[in-house]
Amino acid sequence: MKKKLLVMMIIAMMLLMAACGAKDATPSGGGSTPSGGSESSTGESVDLQIGQVITAAHGDKCFTQVTAVVQGDTVVAAFIDEYQFADGTQVEGVPNSDAADGFAAGYAEGQVLLSKRAEADYYSELMSSHGGATVRIDDNYDAIQEFAAGKTIAELADFKGKAEAVDAVASATLADTGNYLAAIAEAAEVAKGTEAVAYEGDVSALKLNVEVGAAHGNKCFSTAAALTDGTTIVLSWLDEFQFADGTQVEGVPNSDATEGFAAGYAEGQVLLSKRMEAEYYSANMAEKAGSTVAIDENYNAIQAAVNGLSIDDAQAIADKGEGAVDAVSGATLADTAGYISLIIDAAKNAK
Repeated sequence: MKKKLLVMMIIAMMLLMAACGAKDATPSGGGSTPSGGSESSTGESVDLQIGQVITAAHGDKCFTQVTAVVQGDTVVAAFIDEYQFADGTQVEGVPNSDAADGFAAGYAEGQVLLSKRAEADYYSELMSSHGGATVRIDDNYDAIQEFAAGKTIAELADFKGKAEAVDAVASATLADTGNYLAAIAEAAEVAKGTEAVAYEGDVSALKLNVEVGAAHGNKCFSTAAALTDGTTIVLSWLDEFQFADGTQVEGVPNSDATEGFAAGYAEGQVLLSKRMEAEYYSANMAEKAGSTVAIDENYNAIQAAVNGLSIDDAQAIADKGEGAVDAVSGATLADTAGYISLIIDAAKNAK
């Protein structure tokens, strides 16, 4: 009897030890893990990629900037903003809107360009007074982004042009909700063609944010995206916008809408994305400054340098000032520190 009892106790102890050694696959974060996503408890890494599109998801009076992060064919996170001209006595506008001999020279008289997120109070009030809207513009964007996380690119693309899409997204009231979701799918497709980074952790806990700033002089404004877990810059993305001769470039979407977005332009001017018009802008850099590295390749080099760094380590590079360019392989831009600083701002302000 004693021998039988001893055997049973040994078996029970072995079962208990096996159970304790098993890996817990439950996500550690509070949110849901996207399909195929990584979980911090497994210690496994997944590949993440970031991309951005400049498009027109909502009428002809503005253009839309959409950033997306993907894991394979699944959207992990997205960020939406739009830019529209407005009365310069009512809003400050994007950075350098007060530079009369710089960026502001591209404005029609009395106009400034605003970010709907940065001027969400002003724009949401317009939505309320003109259209009876009850949900703020930034809250609408956030609801659409939250809905997109965890969806496949194909699922989001299928919403394009569908009025019923707004009913599928809780808290969203924008009639063009379907077009915003499709724009996220477009950004996700761009992301799939970019360099991937490996990440170990709970993907559902990552935050994506885009900041608007002035990283380079007074003739343009800059945007920087950062995907972060709170301490590390996992991924980043840079672009800038500048006015140019309308006979040389097409400009951002709706630059041909004379009764819409283009009404905010000074005569002969259009607004370009330096990434979209990289060939044109890089040729100007080469001609006027002898640059040998294309503008988009410079942005990519800066992004690659900070991706995977802690915010503190990225700050240490930015603190080098003009010397920061020497710390970034492949970059030649004198304002490299300014671009890194804007990425850091995006990471610090991610919610």
